[in-house]
Amino acid sequence: MIEDWLRLLYTKGASLNQKHFLLEQLGSPGAIFSASANTLKESLAEIAGRSIEPALFLKPLSRALSDTVKEDIQLLERMGANFIPCNSECYPPLLRATDSGPLGLFYLGNRELLTKPQIAMVGSRHASRGGKETALHFSASFCAQGFGVTSGLALGIDTASHQGALDASGETTAVIATGIDQVYPSRNRALHRAIAERGLVVTEFPPKSPPRRNHFPSRNRIISGLSLATLVVEAGLQSGSLITARLAAEQGREVFAIPGSIHLPGSKGCHYLLKQGAAIAESPEEVLAEVSDTGWIHQNTVFQKSVSQIALNAEQNGIFELLDFAPCPVDELIRHSGLTADQVSSILVQLELQGLVIESVGGYQRFPST
Repeated sequence: MIEDWLRLLYTKGASLNQKHFLLEQLGSPGAIFSASANTLKESLAEIAGRSIEPALFLKPLSRALSDTVKEDIQLLERMGANFIPCNSECYPPLLRATDSGPLGLFYLGNRELLTKPQIAMVGSRHASRGGKETALHFSASFCAQGFGVTSGLALGIDTASHQGALDASGETTAVIATGIDQVYPSRNRALHRAIAERGLVVTEFPPKSPPRRNHFPSRNRIISGLSLATLVVEAGLQSGSLITARLAAEQGREVFAIPGSIHLPGSKGCHYLLKQGAAIAESPEEVLAEVSDTGWIHQNTVFQKSVSQIALNAEQNGIFELLDFAPCPVDELIRHSGLTADQVSSILVQLELQGLVIESVGGYQRFPST
């Protein structure tokens, strides 16, 4: 129930990782709040780091918090917004593969974008005219090849990236640092509305949450976590985009930076990233070529096959059901399927030829359209 998820979000005194651990142990927020003191004590004793008192989750729901939760649910209903918990099949698989995914996502728009291949584009709020034009061009090019563009709805490069996708009739996701009912910055109200209608707006923060300084780094990890790669278009040395790039690298995603003039302050952050090992991006094709190596593009065409359109035998279906949208090592497929290595390899080739799975670093995974 969304009431229990909101209550867990509002529970103070436990970290995100500790809440995730309890969810893994007990299964749901409702199970956490209805657990006995002994059950909670046993589960909490296994959490690394500082200890948490079971009483934190045993306290009766206060009248004030109950009212807040009811108001949140009513607000979401009025807006037509929804919530995806982290244990849902609809939760984005690439974000689930990270170590710090949110407990859930509030969203407005097309939820299906969360399971489609995306490229993050970020950069300075005080972008140059050339930087904005570059963002528009790269964004449109990515969309032309079937990729969605993910950014943070900020002014400057973020705005141009979203707009480039919309202008190209492509798909774009805005990850915001406020509640789903808030628009920040207010100058992007029209853009926010357009993305909600034609793309997707998501946030981990409960309704009515204002923009706070610590929200933006949290927002950035979701931008990179949803995406196969992160492209920094233009950024200064103090730009939050460098945080997004660092988080992307920590999540095992490719990081690209566009070089610029040595006299342009907005190029210094990109040049710093290039010195640190980011891949250079002088054209959209360079980014697309790198991402295509993971199998998301095949001969410049995005696969559109659905498993429902293809007849699979029992063994093929068994292997397909073991796969998710994150890479799974072949030895795990062998172990869980009970088949031989030769059988599993043969089935994977068959599924790949049918456009249902792809081979990537770390193993095999479902193709996003399946």
